[in-house]
Amino acid sequence: MSRVVIAALVDRRQNILREMSFMREEISRCEKALEHLDASIRLIDPTFDFSALKPPRRTTPDEVFRPGETPLLALDILREAPKPMSTTDIARRMLEGRGSPRVSPRQFETLNRKVNAVLNTKFRQGVVRKTGRVQGANRAVLWEAISS
Repeated sequence: MSRVVIAALVDRRQNILREMSFMREEISRCEKALEHLDASIRLIDPTFDFSALKPPRRTTPDEVFRPGETPLLALDILREAPKPMSTTDIARRMLEGRGSPRVSPRQFETLNRKVNAVLNTKFRQGVVRKTGRVQGANRAVLWEAISS
């Protein structure tokens, strides 16, 4: 039994080393490409300040909703709601609208944070208002859409 386990672990180790080798080659390729781009920029503008450049922020793709869809759905749900709703209720209703896809607790928390961030932005823009808090452990904010 231990020989089988060791063989599997050694095989996994070799796969990781192979992946690392590919990644080193990719990093080397990217560094060369950056050097060429920097040289091209310096030819055009020798005083260009590279220290001000930062890599773009990495975003994780949402597995349930398309980009920009979360704010629209959240606002639609609030507009149709007969009474104020909590962020968690809005996130649940959004998932129900998608046919209740299975999401992990972590994915649900991420969606909940997105909905909360969207609603706080819309609150500052005067599109929604906070009408209170849910009594309980999390004391979630209750939201409602402002009629125009």
